[in-house]
Formats: sequence, C-alpha cells, structure tokens
Amino acid sequence: MKGMPNNQVPQRNQPSRSGCNPMPSWAGSLSLRRSTAEGAREAVVLCWSHARFSLCLLGHSFMIILRAALAVLLGLSANDLSAQTKSIQTVKVPAWLQDTLGVGYTLSGMNTAQRTEAVKHGVTISEMNFVDPFYPYYDSKLLKKRSPHVPLDRLQKDIAEYKKLGIRILAVYPPTLQGEVYETHPDWRRIPTDTTTIPQVDMKQFGHGGMLCPLGPYGDFFIDVLAEILEKHPDVDAFSFDGLHHGGVCYCEHCRKNFKADTGKTIPKTDLNDPDFRRYQQHWADRKLEDLVQRMQTRLKKIKPEVALVTWTTNAGRFGHFLSVPRNMPARMNLLFDAPDQELWLDESNRGNSIVPAFGVAYAWAVTNHRVAFSEPYLMSHGNPYGKDSFPAHEILRRMLLSATYGCAPSIAVAQPSRMQKDVYACLDEVQKRKPWLTHKSPEPWAALVMSDNTKNFYGRSSGKVEERYLAHVFGAFRACVEEHLPTTVIEDWNLTPEEMKKYAVLILPNTACLDDRQLKAIDEYVRNGGGLFASLDTSLFNELGDPRPNFGLAEVFGVDYRGLPDAAPVKDELDVNFAKSIGPDYWEKRRNIFEVRLQPKTFLLANEKLATYVGTDSVTFKGPAVRVKPRDGSAVIGTVQARGDEKVTLPGVVTRTHGKGRVVYLAAGFDAAYYHYSYPYQRLILKEAVAWAAGDVAPPVRVEAPMCVHSTVMRQAKDGGEQLIVHLFNNVNTTGGHAFPNDDVPLREETLPIHDLRVTFRTGTKLNAVRLQPEGQLLEMKSTTKGISVIVPRLDVHSMVVAELVN
Repeated sequence: MKGMPNNQVPQRNQPSRSGCNPMPSWAGSLSLRRSTAEGAREAVVLCWSHARFSLCLLGHSFMIILRAALAVLLGLSANDLSAQTKSIQTVKVPAWLQDTLGVGYTLSGMNTAQRTEAVKHGVTISEMNFVDPFYPYYDSKLLKKRSPHVPLDRLQKDIAEYKKLGIRILAVYPPTLQGEVYETHPDWRRIPTDTTTIPQVDMKQFGHGGMLCPLGPYGDFFIDVLAEILEKHPDVDAFSFDGLHHGGVCYCEHCRKNFKADTGKTIPKTDLNDPDFRRYQQHWADRKLEDLVQRMQTRLKKIKPEVALVTWTTNAGRFGHFLSVPRNMPARMNLLFDAPDQELWLDESNRGNSIVPAFGVAYAWAVTNHRVAFSEPYLMSHGNPYGKDSFPAHEILRRMLLSATYGCAPSIAVAQPSRMQKDVYACLDEVQKRKPWLTHKSPEPWAALVMSDNTKNFYGRSSGKVEERYLAHVFGAFRACVEEHLPTTVIEDWNLTPEEMKKYAVLILPNTACLDDRQLKAIDEYVRNGGGLFASLDTSLFNELGDPRPNFGLAEVFGVDYRGLPDAAPVKDELDVNFAKSIGPDYWEKRRNIFEVRLQPKTFLLANEKLATYVGTDSVTFKGPAVRVKPRDGSAVIGTVQARGDEKVTLPGVVTRTHGKGRVVYLAAGFDAAYYHYSYPYQRLILKEAVAWAAGDVAPPVRVEAPMCVHSTVMRQAKDGGEQLIVHLFNNVNTTGGHAFPNDDVPLREETLPIHDLRVTFRTGTKLNAVRLQPEGQLLEMKSTTKGISVIVPRLDVHSMVVAELVN
C-alpha cells in the first residue's frame, strides 16, 4: 500500500495517500501478536495414544490441484499465482467410497466376536496399523525395526479376518512421527524455529522421536513406504494419517536449500505481520505440502485405482484447528483427499454448547466441495477428551445425527467401556436406518456463506484473537441463518468463481477481509448479473495475503468508501468509589466499541413485525466492531450507529444499494460478530432480513416453520435414476444447557423434548410425487398453498428427514 511500510498493518489515524485509513477493525485497540502455538502443535503430533486407535475414515471424490513449477509460480504476481494454484480438476473416485457410511474405529483392538458384532451394526471399514510411531508391523525393506509386541503374522491374520467379515481396510501410518526415521535421518527432522540446530530427543525415553518435515526427502520416503504397503498388501482399501501437516514453518536444511533455489531468498522468521512470511507460507510451504499429497495420490492410484486417502484433517472444522494460526495445512488440501474425517467437541478448546459444532461439521463437508466427508464427535465428558465419566447415551445419538444433518457421515470409536457399548451400537443402528438418504447428495443452493481460510490466517493473524477478529462474524451469521431456517451452504474462498456463485441467490461475506482481484471481479459480475450480496465490516479491504488496500476492493459494489475506525473509546462515567477499586485494569477496555443503533423508518427491516416491536425506531445498544464509511450516490443508509457519549457523530451502520441487476446489503456495524459474542434478538432479525432482501425475488427452495432450536438443512439426492429433496430436521434443544460455567459448558444431554407440528413448504413450482417422513416411513399429506406445497411433521424427537420425491 502506498504511504505505508510494507511490513506494517495500518494503524489508527495513519492516513494513506488516498486520504483514508485502511486497517483491520480490531487494529486500533488490539496489537497483533505472534502466534505461540508451536509447542502446542508439537504436543498434538506426539499424542499418538488416541491416534493409533481412532485412525481414519473414508472419503469421496477428490480434486487434483493443477501443478505449476514452484520456481515459475514464485516469479508471478500474487494474483497470477492464485489463479494457477487454485485451478482444480475432478478425479474419478471409487464407487465403493461414495456408498460407504459405516466408518468405525478401534476394531484393530477388538477380538473376532467383537468385530463380528460391529459389522452387524453397520461398520464396513476400520483401521489397521501398518506403521506406528515406533515400529512397522509388516516385513518392510524400508523400515528395519520390528515390534517385540506384534508378531509379523498378526497382520496377515487380521487382513484375512477383515476380508471374511466384509470390513474394508484403512491402513494407518503416522505421517510425520516415526522413531526409526527420526533416529537414522537427523536432517529430516523439522526445525520449528529459525536456527540450524537440529532438535535432539532422548530416543531411549521417547522412542517415537519428534516431528519430521514432510516438505523434503522424508516426504518422498513417506510415499515410498505407502507404495510398499500397497504392493505387499493389495487388500488395503484406503490410507489414514493423523496430522499430515507442515507445522506452519520449517527451517531444516532441505527447506532452506529448496526455498533458496525456488525464490532466491531465505525463509523469514515466523511472523504473520511480515508479508514475506505470509508469502512463504501460502506460496511455498502450502504448495509443497499439496504437491506431496498429489504425488501420493498419483503413485498409489497407479498401483490400485480404487485405493483412497481417507484421513484425519488438521484444518477443517475442529475449533482448536480454527485457532491454529499460522495454519498447519491449507484448508484446500482437503480437496486432495478422497475424504477427510474431522474430530469434534474437544474440551481443551471447547465451544461445545454453541453453534460452533454444527458449523464445524458444515465446514468439514464444505472443504471437500460437498463430496464425501466424515465426522467423529468425541464421546467425552468435561475436562478430558478421552474420558467417559457419566457420559449419556442420548448425547452420543445427538452428536452423530448432528453430523448427518450437516452433510458428514458420522464415524465413531466403536470399542467403548462395557457400560456404554450397547448404547453405541444402538446409535450406529439409528444411523444405518438413515443410510438410504445420507449418500449421493449435494446441498440445495440458495444462500452461500463464505468461510475464508486466507482471512482466518492472514487477517486473524493470532491464535488468541482469531475468534474475535474473524470467526465471530462467520459463526454469528451462520447462527442467524440456522435459527431463521434460511437454507445456507458453507463454502470456501476458492469457490468464489463465476461457475460456483451462479448457483446461489445470495452470497454472504461475513468480514471476508482477504480476497484476491479475480475473486473481486467474479463477485462484481455475480451481483451485476442479479446475484444478491451481504457483506460486513472489512470485507475486501485486504488482498488474499493480508496486504491492505487503500479502499474496499468491492467499494463500487458496496456503494461505500472506507474511512477508518469510529472513535468509540469508552466514556468514563463517575463511579462509586468502592466499585472503582474493584473493577480491574481491563474494565474500560471491555467497554470499547459500544454504540447506539437506530433503524430508519419505512424500510424492509422494520417490515419485520418482531423487529418493529423489539426496537422500532428507538435507539438500542450495540456492542461490537464497526468501521467508518462514506456512502456513494445511489446508496441508502437504513440503519445508523452512534458511539456512546458522542451525540455529534452519527455513522452509517446498514447500507443498501442495487448494483446492476443485483441487491447489496453492507454492514458497517458488525451485527454478525455481535450475534455470536453479545447477542440480542434484533441482531438476528437484521441479519435475516438483510439476507432475504438481497436474495430478491428468489424464494428459498424450502421454508421450515419451527422453533429456533430446530436445525434444518436441504439436500438434493441423485440416486437410482431419480432425484429427491431431503430436508433434515434436527432437534437441538438442550434441557441441560446453560447450567455450567460458560467456558466449560459441554453438552451432555440426557433427554428429548419433542417438538410437534412443524411445517415444511416446498417452493412454488416444485413438482412432487410424494413426501414421506424418514426413517419413520410415514406418508405426509401434501397441501397446496400460495407459497408452495406444504406438509406437517407431526412430531420431531431428535432427527427426522422430510423426503420429497421429485417428478422426473
């Protein structure tokens, strides 16, 4: 950006030459800090005790990212690079994988009778260890150590038993943790800090060693071992890895040499405030890792075309991974897996009793481009992700069926304590009842909500602040859409192409700060051609690498120009002297960004009866981020904000306009973030009406009339020569919610509170043969209304599906 050193984020009151003050909305009062997550990432990699049992899952179609020579790519501009590396092509996926639902882990530790029982309840694929952090389990020419605990014939016996039972084999290899390799190849060890000193580990005490670097020679060795496994054991159907990532940065001799050869530069220090580091990560480390997976797929599928990568992902839906900044792997690397699997509800970074688990599942499906994905909701109690203390069976069912509601097939650790085993099987049975409607599906498009991996990484910039700076906007917007039953599909920033966006009536960009020039052009054309747009706060104020622009890249589309931050410093009212002694040093900081909001009369917002009743044209409290903008001609300000204590300055809060044939709503006040952090009902209603108005005359494909605790998703299934719309209804009511300290309020639900007489209406023009409630098998009576064909769901316990058979 002109007028500012390249290595700085714009600071408060530091104008650019254009006369505006571009900076993230949080920069005025919060300093950017380096991530201190290196130690945590190393600890996660070492946590094999869970990994070796809850190994992997299967997946679905994967996309191959078209490769270009790194040396050539790094010579291009950021936009040229973005265009080439984001080109993808579809690869044929094994048919068996698309039909797979019964993913169960821990069968490797079960006996024959237990495995037989698991198969009866639908398990069709499970893990089998071929390499662990200490030993290989087969006769390898590449790895020489042998386990003193597992005889070589054990593997062949297990393979024979899996085949006899009809269980597909998910071969396990920990991708960056292998003690023999760590010991014999010190130069392959990952060096997480800017030093040439190779990490040392007491191999007698810690036989697993430490993290290996997959970006150099070890990556090739890793592929060689996988190929050896498949050639020696052709019955292997898929591979699973726990933690295939680069850790954010590596300074080993091979990374240094290769980066120097590709770029002519040295690897910068780990600092997301440094543009050089941001380019190193996205343009080099991420691409190297993606190239490794692509080469792996090519090599393995030449040996066995129907083999698949069905593996844990480290950047797609688990809350702790959302906080992993700098990122361990690019989210789009999930496109190179046949199917990722994602763990949820981990206590050490819990947001369990909130909208986050639902979003996490939706996002895990999104990063596959809505092909096949799996989700394992951990069965754990407070404070211990591997503990089963007082864990209710009802909660097992809730978590598995929430995963199904948002597009991921539930996976599960089958072996549980004896007191829980029967209940786990009962839950597996419930999933199997729904299998006919859980495969071969895609989201029915209407609204698309963007979760941007680049924005999370390069705008969030700090693991401790990324939730506040960015994720809160995404979670708040998603929560509003869920509670108002707006059919919403989560997509990634790489889906912002003309081909993808034209599917949707409205695009939701909740503080999507980092967008490249091609994405800006595609969004502009999308709206000009009639698409609706909802955007908030700093959307498009930065390029895809977090470099600031002097104005919104979408300023013309929004109809506003960026003018910096409002002066929303807290007003220090006179306090009771005893209270003043006890408030603490952060009292006033917590009271920053408090505004009064006022909606303008005679607008579509106040046409909502609830909104007119809750706030009308009175001023109401808004606590959250805001930016100063100047509306352009043709834009309408339908809501304003005013900093408390500053009666002289009233700022635009909600701005609307038409752009070409499309409608645009821009929020200069972050009601989306507020609805996650500090929610008022009026914020949800503003978000709902803004999205609906932007969508224009395009009605949702399905309208659901139900309490806000009911989650609904709409999918189209193409199967057996026909198509049907499937409306998932999930009862998320929690009779135990809010009883615990909020930070530790993990859902441990014990009972169902049924909901009665839900109405589901299919859009006018939808031609239906019949509508049934599944898996109950109940035929529902169809009634024609002015809004379409309606049916009534008489009772919803935990999860049911309204299945509408479409006329061919």
